[in-house]
Amino acid sequence: MSVSSVSVQPCLFFETQAEEAVRRYVSIFPNSSVDTINYFTTTGQEEHGQTPGSVMSVSFTLNNTQWLALNSRPKEMPMTEAVSFLIICENQEEIDHYWDNLTEGASDEDKKRQVCGWLRDRFGVSWQVVPRLVAEVMSSGDEKKMSAAMAAFMKMSKVIVKDVVDALEAVEQAGKE
Repeated sequence: MSVSSVSVQPCLFFETQAEEAVRRYVSIFPNSSVDTINYFTTTGQEEHGQTPGSVMSVSFTLNNTQWLALNSRPKEMPMTEAVSFLIICENQEEIDHYWDNLTEGASDEDKKRQVCGWLRDRFGVSWQVVPRLVAEVMSSGDEKKMSAAMAAFMKMSKVIVKDVVDALEAVEQAGKE
């Protein structure tokens, strides 16, 4: 086996919304496309429970990464927040774009659970929308900055970069005194 021939591809499981979800995602992310749509036949219908001719799978590209979305029986395998997709943003404008688009149509219950840049979209998929600054600080090893950043973004639903920067600047200022 050649290591270079192996790829890892996210696969999302839906009941019937695979195509709708994919079309929504490719409209939000750059460098994205719907690549292939396959349809159910009568083969295996007793197992998959879907109507012949309905969408079975959608292969798609999301920001230059290959994904797959399937329709089948998600009640037996529901979406879980134990798996989420991290979107690392350069600035507040990017955070606002992804947050606003992905939370559009989310249930009130899911909106109540949004914290630290973590959200669940209307299809049940979990995402984390965070600034690169937070990712860098959290891997810096600087415990004071890590604590300040964490204290700031733990209070947030959508991450506000300015508030994180203010918290980090307060740590730096305190260190100078």
